[in-house]
Amino acid sequence: MLTLLKQEYYKAFKQNKLYIWLILSFIFPITIIGTFKSQRTTAVVINLGQALLYVQLVGIIITALSISQEFSFGTIRPLLSRRFSRGSVFVSKLLLNLSVFIGLFATAFVGTVLAVVLFIPKYDFSKNLGYTGNSWQTMIIAVIDTAIQMIFVSSLVLMITSLVKNSGAAIGLGVFMIVATPLLGAISVKIIDLAAFFKWNPFNIYLGMTNIGQWPPSLMKQAMQISQNGLIVAYLIYIVLMYVIAYLIFKNRSV
Repeated sequence: MLTLLKQEYYKAFKQNKLYIWLILSFIFPITIIGTFKSQRTTAVVINLGQALLYVQLVGIIITALSISQEFSFGTIRPLLSRRFSRGSVFVSKLLLNLSVFIGLFATAFVGTVLAVVLFIPKYDFSKNLGYTGNSWQTMIIAVIDTAIQMIFVSSLVLMITSLVKNSGAAIGLGVFMIVATPLLGAISVKIIDLAAFFKWNPFNIYLGMTNIGQWPPSLMKQAMQISQNGLIVAYLIYIVLMYVIAYLIFKNRSV
């Protein structure tokens, strides 16, 4: 596994696009906060200079390409010919993607702090913002919420990519999940109206988890009709299920 991971990192860093994505993650908040005075607000700062959306979109692309390119470029055959199991290849992809996600968050965070120092020098990170705490704490919550969304959407993207052998379709679905949150909310409400049981539908679980930590548990239960602990358990079940399905499809896919 260690040899396989080294090979995956070598391939990743050999591609200039990885460096470009990381650099853009750093530049994005600086550009937004530095260019637009209207974006020099607390809400923008805690969302890492609006870079959280960028991180999500790049995360989707990376996830889809990590699997699809192995088959489209034919590099999966040399891997398997070296007696690497499909399971180890799949896990190495997940670990690589996770480390890139962390890198994107880290560079966006550093870029945001630098942008605040340069363009909002009087900004007070220690000022209390309410239930979520001060700016530092709220930024951490925002990053965790985004990571939760990315893990969910990435599992879906992996499953679709492995199934249809098309990264474009998976990327499109992933982008839809991120930018069409109001529509997903409306769809979820309609589904729940059919029967109370449907409150466990994946849209409702996904939407609930996007706000975990930002809403008090009582408000969360009232809005989603599920307790916070129930949301977490359902989320974990969906995640495990989708990643297992994605792996089974990957395992049985012809090369």
